[in-house]
Amino acid sequence: MHHTAWTKKGSSLPSDRIPPKVQSQAAPAKFKGKQKDTAGPPKSKEVRKLEKLRDDLRKASGRDKDPNGGCFCQARMHPLSPYTPICRGCGLILCELNLPNHACPHCGGVLLTPAARDNLVETLDARISETMAKEEEERQRAIQAARSAEGAFPTLSAAASRASTPGPGSDAQSSHPVNQSHKVLSLDSKTRKVKVSSYTPPSVSRAASAEKIARETEPEHKRVPAPPPEVVCAPAPSSHRPWANTRGLNVTYVPPSRV
Repeated sequence: MHHTAWTKKGSSLPSDRIPPKVQSQAAPAKFKGKQKDTAGPPKSKEVRKLEKLRDDLRKASGRDKDPNGGCFCQARMHPLSPYTPICRGCGLILCELNLPNHACPHCGGVLLTPAARDNLVETLDARISETMAKEEEERQRAIQAARSAEGAFPTLSAAASRASTPGPGSDAQSSHPVNQSHKVLSLDSKTRKVKVSSYTPPSVSRAASAEKIARETEPEHKRVPAPPPEVVCAPAPSSHRPWANTRGLNVTYVPPSRV
């Protein structure tokens, strides 16, 4: 008997000559319907601002100057910086436009020590968690207020009543989906017949809202440039005209009137 690669030794059954079938890996099951969006609500502007500052502090060395040039208003035009109100090297008063991850716009010194930078990162993490918790409480409070304002209306089925009642851990979108179809009953005034129609409100995807938030840019603040390196000094006035304006302005001296 001629033996092949799939023939068992010592066997003369015809079935042994049939090559075994290689089982292919099962394809992943396709889920019918739309998958549930588990992403949370979009982050607020305050949270995104704090997260950006925290990430910049972690990546920056503190020796790079602000590419925008900083601001030299000395907190006269903008509020005082809550993180680095003064440069410990040159004593420049810093406003809130001078971020702590950049160097001093005047002397180029590091505004924060490594220990102070780590403490500030921990403080920002705590502020981000507190801000997100407060925003979540306000969002849940607004959802409860909206539901109480709707009132108790009769539902069309038991499933609709279960969907309208939020359970533990459910959010507004899961309990009240935006693209949920509603049954509308209308009475024809001519035929006196009741018509049942479906209505689906237009849905606003979270991806579109996220893109809209990403397109939002910070408003451009008016920055005070650095003073000139040379100090302009006026010449000494002459003895004949001690009241003369030596700065070049067209000012006329008016002597006091005599009574």
